[in-house]
Amino acid sequence: MAERKVWFITRPERDPKFHALALSALQEATNDFQNPWKGNRELHKKYEEVLGNKGLKAPTISNDGSGGRTWVAMLKTFAYVYINENGYLVPTKVGKALLNRKNVFENISKQILTLQIPNAYFMESGFRPKFCSHFKIRPARFLIKLTNQIALDYYVTKEEITYFVLTASNDNQLDVVTQRILQFRKANAHEKRNIKINIAEQYEHRSRSDSAARDFEVSHSDVAHTFMLLCDYTRLVEYIRGECLRTNPSNAIEAANKIKEYDNRYPFNNRYQFSLERMAENNGLDIESYKATRFHDKKPATNRGKRTLLIQEALSELSVLSENNKDRAIELLEVAGFNPNDALSIIEEKLEEQGYSFSNEDFYEAYLSEEDNHAFEDKTGEILKELGFQVIMRPKSTTGDQTEIEIILLYGQDGLGLIDAKNYRSSKFSLPSNLASHMASEYIPNYEGYAGRNVGFFGYIAADQIGGEKNLKKITEKTKNHIAGREVKGFIMNAKTLLGFLDYCMEKNLSKEERVSLFLRAVNNKGYTTFSALHRAITLD
Repeated sequence: MAERKVWFITRPERDPKFHALALSALQEATNDFQNPWKGNRELHKKYEEVLGNKGLKAPTISNDGSGGRTWVAMLKTFAYVYINENGYLVPTKVGKALLNRKNVFENISKQILTLQIPNAYFMESGFRPKFCSHFKIRPARFLIKLTNQIALDYYVTKEEITYFVLTASNDNQLDVVTQRILQFRKANAHEKRNIKINIAEQYEHRSRSDSAARDFEVSHSDVAHTFMLLCDYTRLVEYIRGECLRTNPSNAIEAANKIKEYDNRYPFNNRYQFSLERMAENNGLDIESYKATRFHDKKPATNRGKRTLLIQEALSELSVLSENNKDRAIELLEVAGFNPNDALSIIEEKLEEQGYSFSNEDFYEAYLSEEDNHAFEDKTGEILKELGFQVIMRPKSTTGDQTEIEIILLYGQDGLGLIDAKNYRSSKFSLPSNLASHMASEYIPNYEGYAGRNVGFFGYIAADQIGGEKNLKKITEKTKNHIAGREVKGFIMNAKTLLGFLDYCMEKNLSKEERVSLFLRAVNNKGYTTFSALHRAITLD
């Protein structure tokens, strides 16, 4: 299936002022979100019925409940709700605020202005076709910034949005799109015709013809219309029906400042890389929940070309940037070629912008795509260090044997954990019997008594897919042959789950001691493929 190259939004209702009513109808239909949504076509049809009763849609009900699913897709798009692993719809903080009719305009505006491609809904397995992987754009903000320019006389037409704006894939294309619109405005009728035909061919592989260009416009003009209404709702621009989106020049500075405030407060959210649930929860924070996010994108002023690549590469070994490792971060930038003053300025700017400490997205991107086994182990150790453990990489055993575990974790007064990091990327890491036997008969007895501590748990952290959970219990049983009177349990999790846990701990402002305590609850001979599964395990015990 071909990937999407043009903006899309589910739009059973184009006017965002009805979002709160649609959410209330969903609450009623699902019995306050207590009934499972996934695969429940009767419930999907019931939601349609409630929508019809409230006058939000025509009083017709589809045979399979597709109308109800479309409305829920819209609510998921704006992160008012998300679907959990058990198939239930969960309202986010902003969703709950709308249900309570609290700061409705402000919260809906916030969700419009933080809407991004990709987001949690667009990354769901059921969303087809997927957007091209290079998409990284906040559509409403992009369109408002575009409109709010003297170069375009503070307006953009629906036709221009359809052909030039909906085909933008990155926030950094503002200048490019502006120039294309200016070129289009200066073109004669024949030149405009060819420009539109070329766009239709490039973005949808349509035949080179007038009809192809018209078909492209018919297919996407309604999406353009929807985004015009969304932007108009925020009051930062004005929709002139049937004509254009415009900014009153007298309001241009105020609008620009508001968007700049949003750029600082709500940068591009990359949590979709490791947890759609964490992504939805974070995008679904209400207007009163604002904290300077620590999983952030960089300011545009320092995020240019080769300079950006140097900063990303230099800092990619730090999972979290904080006052504690500020000197190390500056040192890494100096090694990369920045002079001491620039290095200090870059790090202080990041810390001042985001607070005392924040997660480093460059590290996360590097970790999730790391091909070098040694580097994967080191990055795993960095994350575990931020979780509050004292991390020792590749320690010598107490017996003097050559067998070496990748990571030892020290915690509390006498706690010790063993971590085996497995960088399996081309295949699934399914814990085999031979590795299980090695853990039970080699690693655990060889490191018993390390630093005067007894082994308290073991774990496997894999790059991607995991399996072999049943062998964890076998390790526990076999360990009893070497260590009497104590039960040593373990876990398996993948890198995304580990990142999700760190992100959760940082958002909750948990202390290092609290992080360790929570993490240890996962040591129960179980495997965790998602953060939501881990979260259930550590909060239900």
